[in-house]
Amino acid sequence: MKKRCFVWMLVMLFFLGTVCRLAAAADATAEHAAVKHAIEQSIGWAIEKDFEAMFRLWANDLFHFWLFSDSIVVGLENMKKHAEQWRDPDFRGTRFEFRDLRIVFSRSGDVAWYSCFLDDCGSYKGKEFCLKDVFQTGVLEKRDGRWQHALMHGSYPVDKIPENYVRRFYSGLFEKKDAK
Repeated sequence: MKKRCFVWMLVMLFFLGTVCRLAAAADATAEHAAVKHAIEQSIGWAIEKDFEAMFRLWANDLFHFWLFSDSIVVGLENMKKHAEQWRDPDFRGTRFEFRDLRIVFSRSGDVAWYSCFLDDCGSYKGKEFCLKDVFQTGVLEKRDGRWQHALMHGSYPVDKIPENYVRRFYSGLFEKKDAK
């Protein structure tokens, strides 16, 4: 009788452990999907121009550094000011794509960091423009039950800077060489 009770308890512990592992895996999958959605919407908001949805994705103490030095933004209130440029009715996001998106969670599960390559396209006065192959990284933290960006950074690897940017920002370097 004691042996049977002991075996029964072992079987129950085994099943309880399996159920707990499955529940943890399902929770991890849900968290991964929530973080992925927050990353996608940090760019995708521009298609519908849903500013309030965008602002909910950012932490109050955010740090944002994009491709150009005038895109350094610290704090949500400053992000709201920075975003005024996108309210222009002639601007609209048109499409975006994240490639090689990698998301890693902290041990505690309330911080996630990611990296990817991004194509971000929009239109201005009906003419489409695209930032292609931007290397994007970021950190999100789960605060008050939702994932928010604490940091976002975009850059080009030095060997992949688009030619129009090289000519725009570094043309002086080429003129000096050409004059010699």
